[in-house]
Amino acid sequence: MRLLLPKPEPDWARWRDGLAGVGVEPILIDPWQLEWLDETPAQRSLWLELDQFSGVICVSRRAAEALVSALDRYWPMPPARLHWLCNGPATASVLAAADLPVQFPESDNTAEAVLALPQTRDVALQKWLIVKGEGGRSVFAQTLQQRSAEVTETAVYRRALRAEALADLSRQRDQADAILVSSLTLAQGLVQQDAGWQDWPGRWLFSSPRLLDWARDVGIEGENTGGAALNAVTHHLR
Repeated sequence: MRLLLPKPEPDWARWRDGLAGVGVEPILIDPWQLEWLDETPAQRSLWLELDQFSGVICVSRRAAEALVSALDRYWPMPPARLHWLCNGPATASVLAAADLPVQFPESDNTAEAVLALPQTRDVALQKWLIVKGEGGRSVFAQTLQQRSAEVTETAVYRRALRAEALADLSRQRDQADAILVSSLTLAQGLVQQDAGWQDWPGRWLFSSPRLLDWARDVGIEGENTGGAALNAVTHHLR
């Protein structure tokens, strides 16, 4: 199987190595243009007050990198007794390399699975920090607030789709048997950029039920891999 993989370039080696054992040839294309946001005085104050939080959730590997960088600047020793959470092993590896006791869902690497962890269930009156990119979903904040937590979101990067990468994905699709999509922004961008995707006969693999629901709404048949992480995808393809 030849699998189109729209993934950030720093993740390519890990995907190549992981898919080699399941007979999948990845076609790797980085669809994202990433811009780190300048640290504001308010954000600096937030980093300095990390010890006032009960938990921190990093929504992506890039968010984890920004958090670790802040810890390096402001905390010779990371604050204790915090829950350090994320949705999957790639993001967790960044936090673990900084000696943080990170926790994440064992199987379903989605925001909904993080919100089903014991650490995020009984959070009334607790303070939680969400480290994320600009825009994007607010499911963490909304759900924790519904559970009576005090939630702060901080954006550390901005990302946008590269038009040339979307065109490259369209050119490569006839050489591929399947595509893995783990971002609604990417899924919408593909279909808006090239209507031919809706008639493409290849397999659509989606990393969450939410993305699968979107696909069905626009007339695309797909499969849920059970997560965006490498282990979830390889298990699905075996």
